Amino acid sequence: MGTHESPEQPGDALGRGAHEAPDADQPTGRTIAGVLGSPRFWLAPLALVAVMFSLMAALYMAAVVDPQRHLHDFPVALVQEDAGGEVQNADGQSTQQNFGDQVAEGIISSAAENGIVVSRTDRSTALSELNSGKVYGVIVVGSNFTNRAVALGRSTVLTAEPAKPTIDIFINRGSGAFASSITTTLADQVRTRVNDQVGAQLTEQVRTQLDRNDITFTGAAQLALASPVAVEVSEPTPLPNGAGNGLSAFYLTLLLVLAGFTGAMMVSIVVDGMLGQTPIEYGPFYQLRERLAISRWATLAAKWTIMFLVAVVLSTLFIAVGAMVGTSIPNGFVLWMLSVLGIFAVGVSASAMMAVFGNAGLLFNLLFFVVFGLPSSGGTLPLEASPRFFEWIAAIEPMHVIYLGVRAVLYFDADLSAGLGRSIIQCFIGLLVGVLLGLLGTKYYDRKGWHRYPGGMTLPPRLDKIVNAG
Repeated sequence: MGTHESPEQPGDALGRGAHEAPDADQPTGRTIAGVLGSPRFWLAPLALVAVMFSLMAALYMAAVVDPQRHLHDFPVALVQEDAGGEVQNADGQSTQQNFGDQVAEGIISSAAENGIVVSRTDRSTALSELNSGKVYGVIVVGSNFTNRAVALGRSTVLTAEPAKPTIDIFINRGSGAFASSITTTLADQVRTRVNDQVGAQLTEQVRTQLDRNDITFTGAAQLALASPVAVEVSEPTPLPNGAGNGLSAFYLTLLLVLAGFTGAMMVSIVVDGMLGQTPIEYGPFYQLRERLAISRWATLAAKWTIMFLVAVVLSTLFIAVGAMVGTSIPNGFVLWMLSVLGIFAVGVSASAMMAVFGNAGLLFNLLFFVVFGLPSSGGTLPLEASPRFFEWIAAIEPMHVIYLGVRAVLYFDADLSAGLGRSIIQCFIGLLVGVLLGLLGTKYYDRKGWHRYPGGMTLPPRLDKIVNAG
């Protein structure tokens, strides 16, 4: 294991030849002032960092700054079970009415104004969709809503205690804590609107009946009829302890993506150092090994093999550590398999980007896996409460795709229709795309003779002048 310098190496970026011995008192060959005096050395990194983090700030703040304003296509199911009943008109005649239908129409129209899409369905379908993350809430108008409302109105002159008509609103924190918060806010709006609507109608009917019979409409009766409907929010399938209020899936997803992205970068650095492609540095220790005449494709294949081992080991460690700290981990084997697939797919794609685009691949990976990935993941804020741009890019973002699978395993009993099936399919597609990019790119470079060892490739004159400029 020794250092190696090729006699064909050109001068370095500071203009010193490969065999020129550096001055003992000036090992860099340049003073700091001499280096920084040229804008070439500081303008490019400054601009790159400024642009990158300005983009991050714009994306992250835009995603969370005003969820209510960006709310769109937020899915909620409505179950209207009221069969109606007989209501006495002002002329004393009884007619068939259905307060439940009136309430349902009011809920749908008011919700649409706020970016919430309310779809009618039956109770079984609605709860199934709630427990698979397809809707964020379920509104149920009770089967005896009209009869209870009528009985409440009649109770103003009777002694029996009436039961209020009820509307049940179900949430599932497995769909996301913020999504549940939006549904709870909707419940408050429903409570206000329905009570105003039904209360005014009941008050008018009761007032007419009492006036006809010369009975005083007491203030207590008016107060009771002003808020006649009970709106209850509940969670039919609460999350277990250790679910982090619905955030454990997001944090595990973040671990998996970072393990694939940064893992690929670390593996690349170590492998390139061992193969003599780049120097190995630990503190003051510096070593450039003799370069092995290995093709770009073989180098990438070695990195992919190591990344598979990394995926297996890290997935095991993540689940073990999660269990140790009390995280709820149902369907552990399914979660382990999905974690291996997710880390490996991200790692293969990230390695391929670096192999094909070189140092620029690091920036592409950062943009794709992190900068665009976090705000479009849907893990902390539902995509329906973010600008539509994030919903578009989430369709191909690994973080969102992996999050859907992890969430389905942890909260929805590994239901394929809850996002697990889509996650598996898209992870395999991403893996295939990464393999094709790396294979075709490195094979093309190898066929052109652009190898990663001395004399492997001659730079074009203009690029060579830039790289080796003094």
